[in-house]
Amino acid sequence: MLFRNPIRGSGNFEIKRTRRFKKVGGLFFLTVANGKKTLLLSDQRRAFFCVNGYHLIRKNYNSLLITHILDGNFTYVKNGKHTTAHKGDTVILDCYKPHEYYTENGFESIWVHVSGSNSYELFEEIEKNNGTLIKCKDIHYVEKLLFRIYDSIKGDTPPSELRISVDIYKLFAELLNFQTTKSLGENNYEDTVQQVKEYISDHLSENLTVNELAMAAHMSASHFSRIFKQQTGFSPYDYVLIFRLNRAKFLLKNTDLSVSTVAYKTGFNSESNFIYFFTENVGISPGKFRKLKF
Repeated sequence: MLFRNPIRGSGNFEIKRTRRFKKVGGLFFLTVANGKKTLLLSDQRRAFFCVNGYHLIRKNYNSLLITHILDGNFTYVKNGKHTTAHKGDTVILDCYKPHEYYTENGFESIWVHVSGSNSYELFEEIEKNNGTLIKCKDIHYVEKLLFRIYDSIKGDTPPSELRISVDIYKLFAELLNFQTTKSLGENNYEDTVQQVKEYISDHLSENLTVNELAMAAHMSASHFSRIFKQQTGFSPYDYVLIFRLNRAKFLLKNTDLSVSTVAYKTGFNSESNFIYFFTENVGISPGKFRKLKF
């Protein structure tokens, strides 16, 4: 499983949108939990401006690059071979190794840098089965995922690392040509799962159980757990724990609430349990996290 232990997990992603002749965006930061098991880690995000004749040669960047071409052409070099991607194509590159790409006539793309312990295994599987230039079955779905990640980072509210992790999980699944939940007829449950997510957010200080969430979804606990994991990539239990951690981070950095109050508001039954859980999964105590400069 991609998210065998999401509470301790981490990964790394950076997303940028490039537009010809137009500068967009700024610099975005996201902090996530410490660890090596899940797909994503934190990094800075930046949208930048690309012009005709753009040419990049780099020894390494310690990540994978997934770029989807919205317009124009994008040429990359692998083993001396020049391959050009056009509008609607998706490219995945191994940036851990020397890499090169350029455009002669300009291009517009949206792209994401991804790293983490599982990501390279997925890359190798994609490369073996589909190559590095991929014509996805559902272009609009790929674009929807990437823009949703981009919008969640550049917005005014704190980005949800959990939601971004789920979207990148779905993106990899699409590149692997797996049947994702949308093609398994599960889209009927998308609204229901979204309502449960909102319920979790509104009742985070409470002792949320799978049975309670299943009741909110009007499903049996077993059926709800299966649907929820198909839709999000996480079990309900793991999702709630990560959501608690995300909310705690936000409160620590954006309010003057005491650590004990943050613990209560995020559903922990004691300050000591909260401090232990936070330190185990972030790598530093809540107090030290609050003092970090981003």
